[in-house]
Parts: sequence; C-alpha cells; structure tokens
Amino acid sequence: MNRRIKNTLITLAFPVLMFLIMEAVCLIAAGRHVIDFSTNLDLVNLVRNTGIACAITYALSFNLTSGRLDLSLGAQRLAGTVIGSNIALALGLSGVWLLLFSLTFGLVFGLVVGLVFVWARVPPMVLGIGMGLILESVVYVTSGGVGLNLFGVQGITILSEAYFTILVVAILLVVVLYLVAYTKFGYQMRAIQGSQRIAQNSGINIFRHAVLCYTFAGGLVGVAGILDAAYKTQMAVTSGNASSGPVVSNTFPMFLGIFLGRWSNQAVGILVATLTLRIFAMGLAKLQLSEAMSNVVNMFLYLAFLVYLANENYFKKRKAWADRLVEVQEKKSKLGIPVEA
Repeated sequence: MNRRIKNTLITLAFPVLMFLIMEAVCLIAAGRHVIDFSTNLDLVNLVRNTGIACAITYALSFNLTSGRLDLSLGAQRLAGTVIGSNIALALGLSGVWLLLFSLTFGLVFGLVVGLVFVWARVPPMVLGIGMGLILESVVYVTSGGVGLNLFGVQGITILSEAYFTILVVAILLVVVLYLVAYTKFGYQMRAIQGSQRIAQNSGINIFRHAVLCYTFAGGLVGVAGILDAAYKTQMAVTSGNASSGPVVSNTFPMFLGIFLGRWSNQAVGILVATLTLRIFAMGLAKLQLSEAMSNVVNMFLYLAFLVYLANENYFKKRKAWADRLVEVQEKKSKLGIPVEA
C-alpha cells in the first residue's frame, strides 16, 4: 500500500509541478494566471484539448511502441471522421451517433491499413505515407472537397461539452488499460516490444497482432477527430499528407507517458503526460508567444527529454564499472598479481 501511494504521488507530481512552474512564470512575466478560475473557459479548453490529444496519443502507442510509426493515422482520423459523420448525417443521425460512426469507420480504415501492411510487407513509415495520401484523396472525392461541416447541425453540442469529453477519456482509459494490462493482446504486445524475432519464434503471430494494433489505433483517432470537429464545427480536407501533423505532434506525450508508466502503467501515464504538456502549452499561450516560438520551445523540451532517456543510466553504468574495477584490483592484490595503475 505504501508503494502504491508513493507511486501515485510521483505520477500526480508531474502535472502539479508543471502547473506551479508555469503559474509562477506567467505571473512574473505576463501578470496573468495559467488558468483563469473566474471563468470556466480555460478549464473547458484544458479538458477538451487534453481529451483530443490523449485519444491520439493512445492511438500512437499501439504501433510506435513496437517500432511502427504509422504516418497514415492523421489520414485515418480525417477519413473516419469525415466519411463516418457524413454518412450519419445523411441518415438523419446526430449527437453521439456521429461519435459511434467515426469510431466505426476509424476502425475500418485502420483495419485496411493493417491488412495492406501485412500484405505488402513494406516499412511502416513508407506505407503510412502512401496510405495517408490515398485516404486523403478518398476523403476529397467522397465529400466533394468540402470535408465535414457541422455548423448549425442540431444535437452536436454534447460532443464538445467538457463533461462528455471527460466521460469519453475515462472510457478510453479503461479500455486501453484493460487491453494492454489484462489481455492476451497486451501480453503479446509486451513480448513483441522486447524482440519481434523471439516473440515470433515463441508462437506469437506478429502480423495478426500488427493488424489489431492498426485497427485499434484507427478507432481511437476517429474518436479524437469527431471531438475536434464538433468543437470547431468543421473538418477541412487536406492533401500532401498534411493530416499527419496533429498526430506526429503527440509523440512527445506518448514517450513521456511511457516514462511515467514506471510509477503507474502505460495508460495512466499517457493521460497524465498529456495533461502535463497541455498545461505547459496553456502557459506558453498566456505568455503570448507566437505559434512558431511555442513549437520551438516545445520541441526543445522534447529533445532534452529524449537526450535524458538515452543517457539516464549513464552515471549508474559508470559507477558499476568503477565498482567492478575496484573489485578486480582487490582480487588481484590478494592473489599477488601486480595491480595496474
């Protein structure tokens, strides 16, 4: 129990410390708070942006943790949301039905990309670029270049409400946590992350598992897409694989979430990491930094974190090597062997 309490406090310390740091910086530099509690606008935006980013980050974690960077996720998000929602609207449906249709078509497009990956056997990054371009073209043709327009549509307000976003994120957290921690799928995922060759030799069908990863990821980005579109009341068609931008930008919270998973688990870690970085982004916005400068600061922090991950055991290894060297010298001295300087 003491260990669980300690791990919980360590996990929660990240968003709390980030809030305190950004609060101090914003008060000193700009004379304003990170979150204006006099209105609920900042809190609503924080919840909404965290929910959308969290769904995308969960989607990234299914493939990227196994070494597959799927650059078609943005196009799957676009296709699942636009095509699924337009079909729902054509059937006279609205509200939560848009979420269900986006989820369903996201799963379908994710499944298609996964099957093509297994069939073509090309590098995931190359496949992602090609499938992304294809899906963007499909969206353009099926929507007539309009994309998705929800302005004036009745019943979509619920999709942009903060409490509904919290409910969706809670459901996603439970589902992802169950899949990763308590199912055969999660066990196989951890085995594949260790070594694909060993996992395959032990009897795991790594290609079937990859198809499932692509499918689940497609459904998650479909959910993220409709939540975003409901808030903005539209989702425009893109080309040239420009749809991958919102997805790739969430690799930072994914890696940070895996790091935080040491004290909790991957699903909870990703949610806390996403919240932490959204607080950081709100602080940069309150400092009135331009979008370009905010990206520079964010990417610098991302790079610093990756450097830390690559070298976090450096001093431990140096100490272990020094201790081992002393031990060898002591043994040589006892045996009468000259000790090297």
